[in-house]
Parts: sequence; structure tokens; C-alpha cells
Amino acid sequence: MVTARITTLRVSHRTQQKIIQKHGLQLDELEDLLVDVRGLNGRWDDDPTRGRRLLLEVFVRGRRVLVVLYPTDTLGTWNLGSAYFV
Repeated sequence: MVTARITTLRVSHRTQQKIIQKHGLQLDELEDLLVDVRGLNGRWDDDPTRGRRLLLEVFVRGRRVLVVLYPTDTLGTWNLGSAYFV
């Protein structure tokens, strides 16, 4: 189990469109649950194709959502890879 602190969440336009159109999630919903929230617990996943990423579980509208984050060189700043209902 890894405890993460997210101060800045970077989201590309393409990823934002994907989570809205394909997964039915809004970026502001995710930001409210992730940015500057203490005690987020996740686990590292070392994917041979995608590289090292952090997997977090949050709840949106009462449903479980898996959030995929990629670390950056800046402490507290993460790139959103994906988010989807599971």
C-alpha cells in the first residue's frame, strides 16, 4: 500500500475527453476526490508497456472508480492516465 499526495493533477485534452465520453466521469469530480486530499492509498503497478504507475481507488457517485496516475519529476504532481468505473 502506498500513500500518495496529489497537489497538481495534469490531464491532457485527450485523456479528459476519454474519461468524459467513454467512461462518463467529469474531471472536476476526480479533482475534488484527489487534489489536496490526505490519506489516498494506492498501489504501484509496473506495466511492461506503460511503465510504472499508481493505481488508486475512489468512489464517484457511490460507485468504485479506478484512477491511473503516472508520476512526474515534480513532487506532488501527477499525470492522469485514465479513470473508469469498475
